[in-house]
Amino acid sequence: MLKKMKSVFGFGWSVLKRMNWRVRILLVVVVLALFMFVGIEVTGTPSFCNSCHIMNEYYDSWEASSHNEVGCLKCHTQPGLLNYAKAKINGLAQTVDCLVGRVGTKANGFVPDASCLRSGCHVAEKVADVEIDFKGIKFTHADHISKTVDGIEITCGLCHSHFEGDEHFSVNTDMCFTCHFLKAKETDKRLVQTDCRSCHEVPDKVIKRGMVEVNHAEFVSYHANCNDSCHKGQIEKDSTIDENVCLMCHSFSASHEEIDSVELHRLHGGDEKVECFACHGKVAHARTGGVSVSAMMECTECHSDTHNIQSSFYGAEQDPMGAGSDKILGPMYLTHVKCSDCHIGKVPINGDSSIVSIGTVAKALPAACDKCHEKGTGEKLIPFWQNQTKKLYARTSGKLEKLREQIAVEDDEVKAKELSGAAKQVQTLLDTVAADGSWGVHNLKYTEALLLKANGIINQIQ
Repeated sequence: MLKKMKSVFGFGWSVLKRMNWRVRILLVVVVLALFMFVGIEVTGTPSFCNSCHIMNEYYDSWEASSHNEVGCLKCHTQPGLLNYAKAKINGLAQTVDCLVGRVGTKANGFVPDASCLRSGCHVAEKVADVEIDFKGIKFTHADHISKTVDGIEITCGLCHSHFEGDEHFSVNTDMCFTCHFLKAKETDKRLVQTDCRSCHEVPDKVIKRGMVEVNHAEFVSYHANCNDSCHKGQIEKDSTIDENVCLMCHSFSASHEEIDSVELHRLHGGDEKVECFACHGKVAHARTGGVSVSAMMECTECHSDTHNIQSSFYGAEQDPMGAGSDKILGPMYLTHVKCSDCHIGKVPINGDSSIVSIGTVAKALPAACDKCHEKGTGEKLIPFWQNQTKKLYARTSGKLEKLREQIAVEDDEVKAKELSGAAKQVQTLLDTVAADGSWGVHNLKYTEALLLKANGIINQIQ
């Protein structure tokens, strides 16, 4: 075998020596051209890209994608011969880096819009005309093509990118939320002003969540605003970035106080783009992780704290008369009786009969006292406490009316002003007792002290 190879090589060398120098040069040029052509074709194939181990997972995802008929260079290089030549030179440099071991552990690819919109691929006009239902979200490319948001130029690759899973590239909804939900530090307003109905249609079906039924059509008929009622706070997030995130790419963290968001976005949103959520983190849409309907609902987002007064009565520690706190704390509070220990009755919600609700209200019942006290204690003591409180309230109210009659005929302006101030204080104390509504049951000592204070103010001024 070796002898045959030597004879072939010898024959070729003898033929080459008999050629004149012009033919030799021409032959060298042809061989080099053929070598370059083959090299260019081979290095332009996806399988050649896959020869680098850091590209293996990307190659696998490309092979399983709907674009597996499109070569790597067709997407990852700008159209045009000059751009193609630059990509080849860059590829040669990367090959050298790979051979000498100067490669990272993660590839960083960029797809320019011109590649997506090149002849034979996508057409911008056709893409813009299509209305898309993306996972229940209304979307149109027309609102995004050729737009700039806070220094970021909206490109195809900004939304269509490889970010997780086995797909070669897909749309990450976090990217949508980053623009639409984040608030700019400079203006404290969202970068893109949208509301729920900009993306979502009103659900036409009744939604059940456990024991709760939600009919959106009913809320719409009341002209309720999604963002300011049930879904409040679900489309806003402060644009706060932990500076330690910078250390994932940079050697040192930089202070961002002197650089506005537009400049930061310009620096990080170019050809070597950084995914928005790599810095901003996951932007959650809607509440997650709730273990029950009640855990996912913040009642005070829509309703005022309607039990604040009752809570303040029950846990009152400061005697309004200025005496020691041990004389004002209720015995039930001291023994850690919870609201639900007394409010054991379930009664329907009283309200507009046109609104269908399966909800109930926990009503306090005298029978609850029997769990801790002798049977019948609640039936006996609660009416007694409430009657005594109402009598004292009525007496104080009567004195207040007489005080107002005195104010009406008082000629001395200074005296009238003093009396009016006292009347205002008394009325506030009476309103507080009435607002609690338990007439002494929540805290008899505190309720009595408030009414005695009101009486004291009237007695002192007269």
